[in-house]
Amino acid sequence: MKMKMNRLFVKNFELFRTLVVILIGFAISLILIYFISDEPVKAITTYMFKPFDGIRRIGSMIEYMIPIMFAGLGMCMMLSVSQFNLIGDGALFLSAAAVSYFATVLIPNCPPILFPIVMIVAGALIGGGCGAIPAYLQSRFKTNIVVVTLMMNYVLILGGVYMLLYWMRDPSKTYVGSLPIPDAAKLATIIPKTHVSLGIILAIVATVAVNWFLNQTKAGYQMRMIGQNPQFAKYSGINVVKYVIIAQVIGGALAGIGGAVDILGKYDRFIWLTSNGYGFDGMMIAVIAKGNPKHIPLAALFLAYIKIGADLVGTTTDVPLDFVLVVQSVIVMLVAAVSFMSGVRQKAVVKIASAEKAGV
Repeated sequence: MKMKMNRLFVKNFELFRTLVVILIGFAISLILIYFISDEPVKAITTYMFKPFDGIRRIGSMIEYMIPIMFAGLGMCMMLSVSQFNLIGDGALFLSAAAVSYFATVLIPNCPPILFPIVMIVAGALIGGGCGAIPAYLQSRFKTNIVVVTLMMNYVLILGGVYMLLYWMRDPSKTYVGSLPIPDAAKLATIIPKTHVSLGIILAIVATVAVNWFLNQTKAGYQMRMIGQNPQFAKYSGINVVKYVIIAQVIGGALAGIGGAVDILGKYDRFIWLTSNGYGFDGMMIAVIAKGNPKHIPLAALFLAYIKIGADLVGTTTDVPLDFVLVVQSVIVMLVAAVSFMSGVRQKAVVKIASAEKAGV
């Protein structure tokens, strides 16, 4: 039994390691609350249990999961070819703005059944285009992908804000918001009394599709080979530049779908004036998941849980909202630390080898 557990641990080491990191991060958050708050018991109880207190709060977690799952899956595609492309935030924002513009101004009378499909496809195309630009610049001019995408995010976000202010703003409202999004364009709500839409189903389908693509197709295998050893992939006859660009285009498209799905499933009109951070949260859950799309839903659920818990603690207790940033930073650092728990894994490998040598 012990040997079977060792083999299971070694086989699923990254999953076990990620779960340990999440538990450590959660424990640190509880310790911080204990020392920060004047009423630590109340604050800890709120943080741990209030996110599950009622359908609305559970719905808020699921609503938050939808766009960051798409952004995280897009990041997984980029990480598969070892590209730390950060375009997801800008691509998601611009796609959401463009989809709102299409739905409210350009084609507000699109047939009901086709309307949301056309909008999601439009979001994917816009997001894919956003991902293609830095990918092309890198392949053609050897630019730094991180620097370019960080700068591009500002351009894309400000472009989306410009569309809102000058192309689709509703002049009848005292606040800044687009014209109303037609009901025919919206995704159906699947949980009453919440804004949880069909988007969560699409996010799960996307997770399955990305996992299948990366692990069961020839193109996915070639991308993973490029990510592990680009020189070997090149000498094996794989068109490295082609697949690096394709991975980043698909990654941008997934982020774009996330923006479209979030707007069509949750909002009555486009009201974003600044980045909501979904793209960077998607990057975070992709790092937590170690680039494995199968683990994206779990990582997204954990991040949604601590985000909603932090919001509740910040609004009902004396604990500042910023403490959650410390927790996220610790988690990312531990996940990124290659040597974390490597000694435990090594001991398990030695025990398995010794048992096999002894004929156990």
